Amino acid sequence: MFSFKNLLSRKNVVENLRLLFFAFLLSCAVWYSVVGSSQAETDISFHVEYVDLPDDLMVVKGMKDVLRVRVRASEQRLRSVVNKDFVYRINLKNAVRGANVFPVEINTAFSDVKGMEILSISPSYLIIEVDEIAEKRVPVEVDFSEKDDDDLYVRDLVLEPSEVKLKGPKEILENIYSLKVKFDINQVELAGQYTRNIPLSLPNLVEADTPVTKISFEAWFDLVPVSLSRLVQLDKTGGDFKTEPRTVDIELEIPQSKMISYNIDPAYMAQVRAIVRNTHELAEGRLLPVEVLLPKGAKLLSVNPDKVKIVANQ
Repeated sequence: MFSFKNLLSRKNVVENLRLLFFAFLLSCAVWYSVVGSSQAETDISFHVEYVDLPDDLMVVKGMKDVLRVRVRASEQRLRSVVNKDFVYRINLKNAVRGANVFPVEINTAFSDVKGMEILSISPSYLIIEVDEIAEKRVPVEVDFSEKDDDDLYVRDLVLEPSEVKLKGPKEILENIYSLKVKFDINQVELAGQYTRNIPLSLPNLVEADTPVTKISFEAWFDLVPVSLSRLVQLDKTGGDFKTEPRTVDIELEIPQSKMISYNIDPAYMAQVRAIVRNTHELAEGRLLPVEVLLPKGAKLLSVNPDKVKIVANQ
């Protein structure tokens, strides 16, 4: 017959605690079994390192930085590896010139993780193309852009250095006979000496002992002398003022191409103007310099007079 007295007896209390403890252990085991047996899939990245390549060879194609591995395991085991940094090393010690095939084998990477199943590897193999390292000296040449101005000429062209030593894959260097540096000749607007530092344009995987070349040359225009007079204009509204003298004599040189059947192109010459910039308030008797505006390609030789007096209109 059930009684609280029997339940609370010392012997029964010890026995019940023992049963409760075993029940707790059994529930933990069942919970661990259920949770631990839950399968999941995920992708794990392997960073690829290439080692032991002979000094006289170089990789020209096929290198991959990352491998993707699809695995399946319990969620608990996946959590223990998903944040790790994995590295896959490819030994190139026995690589030869040409294509080399390397199957990807990473089974040992998870040897310490029980129950890990590898589903796929991408890529499953690597084709690494290798070539011999070669050196070669080639001349440097300038590739000028097409000229917008037919009267522009270049002379005394100097390149420093005029020759460079290249280093790179043998197959690529065999087809390089010179290096061209591009220069936009239309940057030149005035005659004179020009010097520019220009980087060499190198093929992929090729390097030069000097990556920059210095170009020096003299630019000149085929010009003809011209003399003319121009009315002096006030840059801003002059109001009751004018200049004295009213005109100035201008000597300049213009491109030969602007001569049409021994006559000067009128549209081109219309761009020649003589102005006075009245940046301050005009005052009678003030002397201001004359500025000559020229079209592209023209060169001013002289303007007479080079200053004019501001006078009041009568």
